[in-house]
Parts: sequence; C-alpha cells; structure tokens
Amino acid sequence: MNSLRSKYLAVLCAAAVSTGLLGACTPADEGGSGTAGSGGVDVVSLVDAEGKRPIEDIEDELGDPSGDSEIRLCYITRTLSNEYWSFERDGFEQAAQEYGVEYETYAVNDEASITEQLDKAQSAMRSGCSAILASPISATALDSVFDNAISQGIPVIILNDAASSVAGTVYVGPDATTIGQTAARYIAQRLPDGGKVAMIEGDPGSSNAQNRGTGFREALAANYPNIELVASTTAKWDTALAKDTAAGMLTANEDLAAIYCQNDTMALGAMSAIQEKGRQGEVVLVGTDGIPQAKTEIANDNGYTATVSERPTTEGSSGVKVALWMLAGNRVPAFVDVPAFVVDGTNVNDYLTGMP
Repeated sequence: MNSLRSKYLAVLCAAAVSTGLLGACTPADEGGSGTAGSGGVDVVSLVDAEGKRPIEDIEDELGDPSGDSEIRLCYITRTLSNEYWSFERDGFEQAAQEYGVEYETYAVNDEASITEQLDKAQSAMRSGCSAILASPISATALDSVFDNAISQGIPVIILNDAASSVAGTVYVGPDATTIGQTAARYIAQRLPDGGKVAMIEGDPGSSNAQNRGTGFREALAANYPNIELVASTTAKWDTALAKDTAAGMLTANEDLAAIYCQNDTMALGAMSAIQEKGRQGEVVLVGTDGIPQAKTEIANDNGYTATVSERPTTEGSSGVKVALWMLAGNRVPAFVDVPAFVVDGTNVNDYLTGMP
C-alpha cells in the first residue's frame, strides 16, 4: 500500500471512529479494489447525500484545504474547443498548482465523444488517481468508472453537467433547473405585456439540457400565463444548427418576441438568424454560460440581450477544494452550489474578459 493511500486511509479511519464506521477501516488489499464491506474505505460516508450548500459557506466552515505532491487529481472533461470547458479546466489546473498536487486533464474531441470520454476516464483510473473530477457528456456514461473509483476509496467530483446518481459522488456547479427558471424570469421582465417565446435546447441526452428546459417550461407555466412557449427544438449545442433552427422559428412565428438558448454557442447562431431576418432589437435573446464572445455581443448591442452566466473557473477550483477536503476526511454535501447570475447591458462591462 503506497504512502498516499496509507495516509488517506488513516485520516478517513479517524473520521470513521467518530461516526461509528470502524468496520470500514480494515486495510484494503494492495490493488485497493475493496469496498466498505470487503475491506476498503467507505467514501460514501463522507458525503451528505441530502446536503446542498453554497461553496462560500463550505469554505467558511472547512477553511482552506491543504495538499502535497503525493496527491494526484485527474479531470475528465469535454471538448476544449468550447471555451466554457477550457475555463473549467483552467480553474482546476490553477487550483491544483496552488495546492501543490499532481494533476492531469483528459479532454475529448467534440461534444458527442461519449465513447472517447469513457476511454479517457478508464485511462485516468489506470494512471493512479487520488480523486476523480469529471464533466460527463452523458448523465450515466461514466457511472461504471465512478462506481469503480468509489469502491477503491477514491472520491468522485462532478464539475457542472450531468450530476451522477451514483452514491458517494459530489456535484459542484449551479442548479441547472434554477438557470432555466432565471432565464424565464428575465424574459418575462423584458416582456411585461407577454408574447410568444421559443427555446433552443442542447443535446437531449445532457442532464443540463434536460434540467434547464424543465426549469424554463415550469417557470413560464407557473408564473407567466401571458407568455406562450410556441416552439422548443434541440440544436445539440451546435452554432450552425441553432442558426437554422432559429431561422425556422422566426419564419413560423413572425411575432416571436423572445428566444432562450440553453448555451451561448447556440445563442450566437440564433443571433445571426435574428440579424438576417432584420429583427435585431425586436427579439429578446437570452443564452446561458457567460462565455466571452457572448458578453462581447451583449456589450456591442448586436441583438444578444443577456446570458445566464455560470462560473466555470470557480467551479474548477472548487472541485479541487472538495477533493482535498474529502482526502483529509472532511464530510461534504452532495451538491456544492456555485450559483449562476444574469449578465446583460447593465453589468456586462464588469465581466468582459474571462469567466469568473
């Protein structure tokens, strides 16, 4: 058993004593493949399955974590051609450097590379990770890796999309349902007399797409009876497809008053369609994520009204903190909230560069 694994087991066993989990403290075999019942550490006991708290509150309680060069953090992410995920990666790597731990990022080629991402996750596991961080493309595609990691006493932290149902995983990011609700509320404020709206959805298999859509639809139905959702179609996170989709929506509904896009790359496509239809300034356009290009278009008043901005750099660094807290034996909530916020013409100049 290596020194890191020994040190990790010792800390977790100390925590187990205080919670009556002494049975979890039998040393694992040399392969580290045991579960709580067969000799491994019960990582699940470190996660409050019903807990949901803002990252700032957890930091106030647990303080700044510590790390060392024997700790290796592995981040399995999505395509870095989407700058959102590059900021998530930056937050992860900057925090790993700050805390003096070893780290590696495993990225895939595009948003549809589910099999490639699974291969990367399996490679990461074989490389000897102290903790796994991941931004899954699909809500369940990496579950086998997560199960395997947790059975070996390796914490699993999900950064942003696709919160896992695997017991013992921790989600770090915003509430996607709340993001959809926020977009609906913002559009309603811009349309006090009501009107027709449309939604352009992300990939149907994405947890973010599903939850943002649910939040948007339910908020409109429950609170804004004078706003009618007349169309909702997937563009699979793709800019060109979103442009064509928005053009079709605008043609079918000449009085369309607003379009909500579930990410900014699709909203950029919708913006082009709105411009080509000569309806710039007439259609409220709201995206999601807060990528720099979207904020530039908002600042330049090019027909991009607002974005519900997430905080990927903060999410990445927060994921590192959660991993280190768990490796030190601290208990954490299953949902670490990093709330999103609206960026529009009133505050865009405060956020023009980078992503928080």
